[in-house]
Amino acid sequence: MGSSFGDISELSASGLISDNPDHWSVELYLPVEPTRLREYLIRRNELSESQQHAFTEAFGQVESILNRNTAAYHTEFSKWYSALDPDSDHRDPLQEDSDTAAPQDEATEDGTTHPHIAPTLQLCERMLVEAGYRRLDQSDIEACVGVASQWGVPLHVDFTLFDQLVVYSRGDIVGTRFRRRLRTLYQREPVEVPVYQRMVVLFKLHNDDVSEEQLSSRCLHLRMFKNIPKLDVDMLLPGTQVRISKVDRVKIIVPSLGGLLMSLRKLAHFIFLFAAITLYSSMMLAGLIFASIGYIVRSVVSYFQTRNRYLLNLAKNLYYQKLDTNAGVGYRLIQQARQQSEAEVTLALYGILSSDTPLSSRKLRRHCERMIREAVNVEVDFQVERSLKILSQAGLIEQVDGEQWRMKERGC
Repeated sequence: MGSSFGDISELSASGLISDNPDHWSVELYLPVEPTRLREYLIRRNELSESQQHAFTEAFGQVESILNRNTAAYHTEFSKWYSALDPDSDHRDPLQEDSDTAAPQDEATEDGTTHPHIAPTLQLCERMLVEAGYRRLDQSDIEACVGVASQWGVPLHVDFTLFDQLVVYSRGDIVGTRFRRRLRTLYQREPVEVPVYQRMVVLFKLHNDDVSEEQLSSRCLHLRMFKNIPKLDVDMLLPGTQVRISKVDRVKIIVPSLGGLLMSLRKLAHFIFLFAAITLYSSMMLAGLIFASIGYIVRSVVSYFQTRNRYLLNLAKNLYYQKLDTNAGVGYRLIQQARQQSEAEVTLALYGILSSDTPLSSRKLRRHCERMIREAVNVEVDFQVERSLKILSQAGLIEQVDGEQWRMKERGC
């Protein structure tokens, strides 16, 4: 079934991503903005006039709970992450007794990390789950190492660099990218590519990074990206090293090797005739030696040029696909968790209101999943317990017969 929300496409450095792309797997988040979801549900004309009024009024009560939860996330994240933010421009007050003052930004003597690391990671992972993200195992990341899509860069990743590494994704979609091949006379050719619509990477290093990024091991680094091909997940990690492809190695080695062998052949010929060589021939011999050196230098320069081209491609991809870093990622996650909660509560409230009889959690979940499928043509795993908890806190629903849920009567 087609979507009710239009079909607009975006053309960017990451390819062509439709507003309503096909999905490879069942999603944990509702891919629709809460206000537009409410408008769509009302257009279904399944509620009576009094039910529509109750549906609209209920959001005043729900909003206060969502605002309170969002404010709590803001306060907690600011509290824990302030000491770990690599972009902070604050200074710690000077200690009067530097010998007895405990360092705040370094590992303790027993080898444990900064005390804010664990609670910050737990908080971020809680927000990621509420925002509908799914965690990627290290095995999923390792499967991408050394492999690249046609648009990515083959890399080597040293996982021993990381003290902590957490990767989450959301939106397992089908994207479209373009390539040009000889067999199609270099005409622009669309190719379907499995893409993660959103990716979040959280990491802490064992030691300071001495590369161009110069990342501190005392900080917790957060990064968010968009539209990342599955095979290119490893390019989001720091400390990677470019791997030159076999094709490029051949392009570098073969021409230089051919010229070098020809020079060595002529050089050997002159060595055998060294006794009869004149001054002119000696100059020719020197020229061949310099030519051989030139071929070697050419190979080395060609290698570095190819490597720089790979690095430029990597930097270009990350420039266009990075959405935010560090504290900005945390506040984006807070907003995404808020939107996800609002969409879930909207759907669950409508599902209960539109039913003539009380619903069990299982039936309500299936009902909500069906409505989302009809609305945006996406299969979701609806997290019904979260929405029921908020609706209960707001005093909008009640449980009857043990496991059934219905709207509370006014005045109850």
